[in-house]
Amino acid sequence: MPLIDVTYGEAVSDDVLSRVADVLPDLVGEAVECPEEPSTGPPQPGDIEIRFRKKSAFDVGDLDVVIEVRTKLFAHRVLDKQRRADHIRDGLSALPLGRVGVWLILSEGAWSQT
Repeated sequence: MPLIDVTYGEAVSDDVLSRVADVLPDLVGEAVECPEEPSTGPPQPGDIEIRFRKKSAFDVGDLDVVIEVRTKLFAHRVLDKQRRADHIRDGLSALPLGRVGVWLILSEGAWSQT
């Protein structure tokens, strides 16, 4: 169950953000797929949560967009975590986002939902 935070600057338009929202579920699903948590088709409710936040005047950093993906730590994900982060970055490269950073965070956790 990836949780995704997208922080973006003023130069990123709503149309581009809409495309990011369309592309991220499948892109992140592909990037984090592993034998311990295989893809079972299109994301279902609760499979992926994406939150968008505009940079504030107090934020510090030169990137136009930062995408943080938090998901469960599994051995197969650890083996090639850089490739997985690069896959997300590369999958967004056709969009006019400017300078993009992707932070893939693998951690232990549990998920429950209604």
